[in-house]
Amino acid sequence: MNALTAATLAQARADIHAAVAAYDDTTRRRQCAQSARDNATTVVLAGDATDDELRHAHYYLDDATGILATT
Repeated sequence: MNALTAATLAQARADIHAAVAAYDDTTRRRQCAQSARDNATTVVLAGDATDDELRHAHYYLDDATGILATT
C-alpha cells in the first residue's frame, strides 16, 4: 500500500461524505462529487493500488457519478 494512494482514497471518501452533507447546496455538492470522482479515478489508475483500494475506489466512483447525475 502506497501512502499517497491511501491518502488519495481517503480524500475521495471524505469528498463523498461532504457531497452528501451538502444536500442543500447544489454547487458545493457538485464540486465535492467532482473531486471524489477525480480522486477515485486517480486511485483506479494508480499502478500500486491494492485490490481493496481498487474496490473502494470503484464504490466511490459509482457514488460520485450518481451524485453528479442528480445535481
